[in-house]
Amino acid sequence: MDLNAVTVFTQVVDCGSFTQAAEALNMTKSTVSRKLADLEQHLGVRLITRSTRSLVLTPEGDRFYQLSMQMHDIMNQAELEVSANQDLIRGPLNVVLPVELGHQVLAKYIHSFLLEHPNVTMNLELSNREVDIIGEGIDLYAQIGDLEDSSLVSRYLTTSGRVLVASPKYLERFGQIESPMDLKAPFRMIEVVNKAARIPKWKLQLEDGEVALIDLPCQLRVNTITACLTACVDGLGLAVLPEFICREHFKTGKLIHLLSEYEMPEVSVSLVYADRQLMPKRKKVFIDYLLTAFQNRKQK
Repeated sequence: MDLNAVTVFTQVVDCGSFTQAAEALNMTKSTVSRKLADLEQHLGVRLITRSTRSLVLTPEGDRFYQLSMQMHDIMNQAELEVSANQDLIRGPLNVVLPVELGHQVLAKYIHSFLLEHPNVTMNLELSNREVDIIGEGIDLYAQIGDLEDSSLVSRYLTTSGRVLVASPKYLERFGQIESPMDLKAPFRMIEVVNKAARIPKWKLQLEDGEVALIDLPCQLRVNTITACLTACVDGLGLAVLPEFICREHFKTGKLIHLLSEYEMPEVSVSLVYADRQLMPKRKKVFIDYLLTAFQNRKQK
C-alpha cells in the first residue's frame, strides 16, 4: 500500500475538499484525485462519495479514516521512541467528559497536566450526550455508572456517593420525612436523565438488610445535575444528587440531607478508552496522571 496515498486521503477528509487538500500538500488537484483513486482501487472499495458540492465518507471510508489516524499516531510514537526526543510528550488529545464531572471534579487535574506538558494539545468537550468512542476518535471518556460496551477498556477512577435531599421550604409545604415510609404522595421527585450517566434506581439500604425503592411521581426531568440541584433548592421536589455537590448547600441550610442514617448505592466513575496495543505516549501518560492523582487524593 502506498502510504503517501493514505496521507492524501486523510488530508482530503480533514480539508473536505480536493482543492484545499492539494494546496495543503503542495500537489496538483489531479495528483490528489489520482492518488485517492489508486488507493480505492488497491482496497477494492469506495472511500469517498464525490458530488459537485460535497465529499461524503462511505462507511468503509469512515472506518479506514479512523484506522489511518491511529496509524499516524503509532508512526509518530515510533519516531519519538527511536529519536533523541523519545522523552518528549506531545500531540493532540480528544477528550469528552460529562458536564459536571468535567467542571467540578476533573478540570483542575486536566489543567495541571497541560501545564506540565505544554507540547500536548487537547480538545475537551463537556457534554452529557451519548458518545461513540471508536467512531468519533475519542481518546478518553469518563463513564458514570456501569460500562455496557465490553470492547472498551475501563479503569476505575473514583466513587461518587449519593444523597437524598430536599429544600426546607419544600418540606414545610408538604411535611417532614422521618422514615422511608414517608416517601409517598404528595412528595414528588426531580430526575436527571441523560446518556452520560447510568445511575441505579433510587433505593435505601434498610437496617434489616432489606432495600426500600424510592418510587415517586416526577414533576421535572432535566439533563444536568446542576439543573436538578437548582430546581431542588427552589423547592420543586426531592432529588438524589452526588454528595460533594450538596455540601455547601448543607452548610448554608438551602438543602437538607434526608434519611441520612440509611445508605444509598454509590456510583463508580471510570476512565474509558479504546483498547490499542500501541497507545500514544501522551494518552498513556494522561491516563496514568489522572489515576495517580485520584489514588493520592484517596490516601489523604
